[in-house]
Amino acid sequence: MLRRAASRGFDASTLPRAAAQATLLQASRGFAAAASEPKDLSAAWASLAAYDSKAAGAFLNGEAAKAKAELGAAGYALAREYVVDHGKSLNFDGTVEVDSFDAANLWLREADGRAILAFRGSDTQKNLANVRSTETCSMYGHRLQAAVAEGEFAPLVALMSAGDFSGCRVLAVTGHSLGGGCASMLAVLMNDKSDPLGFGEARKTVDELYGFGATAVFHNSEAETPNEYGCHFRGAFRGAIYRTLRTVDGVEVQDRAFNLATKCFHYPKTGLVSLRSSRSAPVAYRSSGLQGAPRWRHLVQETPVDDNLFPLHSPLNYVRWLGAQKKRVVEIAQVEQAGLVYGAGDRGGLRRSLAATAGDPPPL
Repeated sequence: MLRRAASRGFDASTLPRAAAQATLLQASRGFAAAASEPKDLSAAWASLAAYDSKAAGAFLNGEAAKAKAELGAAGYALAREYVVDHGKSLNFDGTVEVDSFDAANLWLREADGRAILAFRGSDTQKNLANVRSTETCSMYGHRLQAAVAEGEFAPLVALMSAGDFSGCRVLAVTGHSLGGGCASMLAVLMNDKSDPLGFGEARKTVDELYGFGATAVFHNSEAETPNEYGCHFRGAFRGAIYRTLRTVDGVEVQDRAFNLATKCFHYPKTGLVSLRSSRSAPVAYRSSGLQGAPRWRHLVQETPVDDNLFPLHSPLNYVRWLGAQKKRVVEIAQVEQAGLVYGAGDRGGLRRSLAATAGDPPPL
């Protein structure tokens, strides 16, 4: 039973102006670490920082505190919190009854107007039941994973308004696990020309999407889910979905959180990054520029999922294995020759920017 919802804002005039200089990661166009800092690593820190709930436990609370310190060192300050009280639930381990709160945190770096909206991942048995469900619903003009859309995303987004993001020059959305699913949903809906969230035509659209071990929330009855409104790179979001992998008995398996993505759900149109350890370079795959052609989806569908959720699903892996390493880009052959190529996108919406001829290559 939903009992209480609250949104807490902070005075932006109190935010620090100094921003730490981050390490140059990679200048590959459209990817996370494009200019002067590892943007996806900052997003991973923000995703980890969201695990500051009592339900997450003392260990993750300590790691969340370290993540907040990293964000502070990079010039970010907490600008707004969104919190929904879902009453009582068993904790993640199923051993203790705890207060169940869903949350999202908006981090703002005043020096350059860059913001990161991070959704909290699963920290209770109630959350786990929701992300594992295969039930669907029709909401916001899409066929969605019902338990996440109705039980997790909708109560949080109801606390948000267009004005919350009006001061953001760049808006990145992120999350780990359940949080990544919510971030994916917000990115698509905020950039939907039909404005299903009701934020208004002048709303700030999402510039980047980072999903770490994210649950897939868009049903495959929809061929693909592009970045429609205000997009810049042929229907794809800057950023990526990130997965961890390991080898078990000679077989490479992926984070069990990708279970639904091997079946009947998928991710928004963006890149894919595979992480195997802190000693091996992340492997990145570009999104397709063709309408209806998600270039790397078969990689996720054909990779077995781990029998166990951990150790691969730990949010710490997505920070430590990503690190500041340069990504190795692997090109997947574009075998789909028919169909329209996505245009560059503008304020008129993606569907008005479809072009019959190929132009610049799509981003990672």
